[in-house]
Amino acid sequence: MRIFLLVLASMLLLGCGGAEVEQNPPPALPNNTNNYNGPAPQTTDIQQFKLNLWDNLVADNRCGSCHQPGNTAPFFVRRDDINLAYTAALPLVNLADPAQSLLVQKVAGGHNCWLSSNTACADTITQWLRNWGNTSGAEQVAVRLVAPVIRDAGASKALPESPGLFAAEVYPLVRQYCVNCHAPSATVAQAPFFAANDLSAAYQASRSLINLDRPALSRLVARLGGEFHNCWSDCANDAAQMLAAITKIAEAVPLTELDPTLVPSKALRLEDGVVASSGGRYESDQIAFYQFKEGQGSQAFDTSGVEPAANLTLQGDFNWLTGWGLQINSGRAQASTQSSAKLARLIGATGELSIEAWLIPANVVQAGPAAIVSYAGSAISRNLTLGQTQYNYDFLLRSSASNFAGQPALSTADADELLQASLQHVVLTQDPVNGQRIYVNGQDSGVRREAASISNWDDSFALMLGSEADGSRQWQGSVRLLAIHNRALSAAQITQNFSIGVGQKFYLPFAIGHLIDLPQSYIVFEVAQFDNYSYLFSQPYLINLDGATLSADVTISGMALAINGKESSGGQAWIKQRFNVPTGTVLTEPHTLSALGTIIAAESGASSDEFFLSFAEIGAFSNVRSKVSFPQQDVSMASSSSSDIGIRPFAAIHASMSQLTGVSQANPAVANTYQTIVRQLPATPNIETFISAQQMAITQLGIAYCNAAISNSTLRSAWFPTIDFNASPAEALSPTNRDSLIEPLLQRFMPLQAATDIANSDARVELNNLVDRLSQCHGSCDSQRTQTIAKAACTAVLASAQMLVY
Repeated sequence: MRIFLLVLASMLLLGCGGAEVEQNPPPALPNNTNNYNGPAPQTTDIQQFKLNLWDNLVADNRCGSCHQPGNTAPFFVRRDDINLAYTAALPLVNLADPAQSLLVQKVAGGHNCWLSSNTACADTITQWLRNWGNTSGAEQVAVRLVAPVIRDAGASKALPESPGLFAAEVYPLVRQYCVNCHAPSATVAQAPFFAANDLSAAYQASRSLINLDRPALSRLVARLGGEFHNCWSDCANDAAQMLAAITKIAEAVPLTELDPTLVPSKALRLEDGVVASSGGRYESDQIAFYQFKEGQGSQAFDTSGVEPAANLTLQGDFNWLTGWGLQINSGRAQASTQSSAKLARLIGATGELSIEAWLIPANVVQAGPAAIVSYAGSAISRNLTLGQTQYNYDFLLRSSASNFAGQPALSTADADELLQASLQHVVLTQDPVNGQRIYVNGQDSGVRREAASISNWDDSFALMLGSEADGSRQWQGSVRLLAIHNRALSAAQITQNFSIGVGQKFYLPFAIGHLIDLPQSYIVFEVAQFDNYSYLFSQPYLINLDGATLSADVTISGMALAINGKESSGGQAWIKQRFNVPTGTVLTEPHTLSALGTIIAAESGASSDEFFLSFAEIGAFSNVRSKVSFPQQDVSMASSSSSDIGIRPFAAIHASMSQLTGVSQANPAVANTYQTIVRQLPATPNIETFISAQQMAITQLGIAYCNAAISNSTLRSAWFPTIDFNASPAEALSPTNRDSLIEPLLQRFMPLQAATDIANSDARVELNNLVDRLSQCHGSCDSQRTQTIAKAACTAVLASAQMLVY
């Protein structure tokens, strides 16, 4: 009986707490039923290999069904001897730069990924390798520059946008011999789908597998000739046949002719650069990590490497962002309760946490608080929430000092207005010594909450982004990155992660050694795909990968960005700058040239556009650019004259509406509305600063005033003495009696009829049409509707430009 009562009580509490958390299907976990019973690891490093990599890959639904003795070499997940597995794995990994490991590159290319995203599988394995290599206590993911492929500017070829050449040469081969695997319709479909029935889709999937500059290095050729992958006859002959097809495409694509007067660096594509998406980030103790790289589909993957992966299923209206990110318009992204349980378990074990996110709130009027990141079961029962209330970030945490809803919340100060509708880095931390803190853009907000125990968490909740489990407290905005740590990040670590930035970025090292007579010298740019139509180049620096020292002064001037064989006609931030690097400068570390950045337009797309630098002067070379001109922008001082009209700022709007309606500013409903939207009202009288969001706030305040006025029987009778508000609109606001509503409003709110006002007759027509539309209730309008129509008409005049503009 006692157990029954406890169960009944828990059901009642659940019913009171709101909607149940949706039970998503449990995540796919490693299907490893073969426990290891072989010899013990011979060294500490082999033990770390087993714990961080072997245990995660040995499952049959990952690598364990193939890479075993008697099946497919190399045997890096063999179950009979962990020491031999370790020996087999070493040539496949690069612990100094895990992302460059052959094992990672193989999976990134589509080899046996267990998820729907090859990138997610590659990132997860990268994290496992990082964990293996971090046993010495390393805490930072380093960005390592490597020498790129050296190609001359204008001497490279790019696949055309049209799939015509591919359709004539390569597509017939892959469609005939590869369709049983590399097509989405295959029984056992394996990405990439370069043999898909859809020619355009097949062409897009094949672009990264074809190398027009060196056809023999194309992955389609190497898979057959060097890796003996599913040859249809003799592997050498099949590879030769594929090579011939790709060579025909390469021969048909012309080289870009380069202006002979240019002084160019060597050329690069984005893919030649070093990916800098998370380089330099502090990532220790990360238990969930989302970079939103997917770009398509309905899942965002947890690539922390901590099992089970708390992958997010997207529900509702959302968009993927170029350069990584997820825009939430409505709905949410939710993990399953089973995978989310690791958060309660791992955070409960340490009593510490950090929620780190790169966000772009859609606006600064969201409240509730709107749930950005929530680990909860309902709107009133949670473990933690990162929320938004207008200009404030909120930190709700279930602890020994709060209720089940995490109240009272810790919030940034109203007066600071730290939350803005722009890209921001926000971090919430909790630890038993320092308690709760909130950091925004690398800075401590200064708000504090005393330390408390968080051991009473509920592990049946789900992690979600965008709303609560019951769909309430919808948040709108974009999430570019989310990381959850089971340790509190220090202020220095938070600053470090903020300084790194977010999103897909590359370091492009343009070779200039041939121009300054110093091999292995590069000018490096940080480059990002700014949007679908442009690239952002920034912060160039000079470096030598051999660590050499300049033996003579180097002057660099007139540096310009060039794309696809020609200098870009815009975005030249450095073309009028001159950089002098003196003799004796040691180039082991970056020598910064400029902190400027610029945007140039994309042409053929990120996979095809080729970039290089050109110079007016560098080393012994010069070019006066007699044949190239850049558009000059005439800059003139702004006129000191200003507009003859202005707009009332927030306080004047508040006072004007009070004076016009006769409703006190202290009226509770009006005062609450004003406090809610005051920051959204115009702050200055300059009409050029007016935006649509301000009009929405003015309308909200007008509704509050009109509602208060017309709900007051005394004011209502004084305004409209002949209208019977106990009658339906058909009677009270009939065409013959409608002027009894419209005329008092115009007289009260438009008394002066200045030359700039709307004509009184035009205003009557608009109000009459409004009343007509609102009176159409299919014969079911009651007397309450009459008041509602009067309030709407009141708001239409009160919140108009008549009140705002002067």
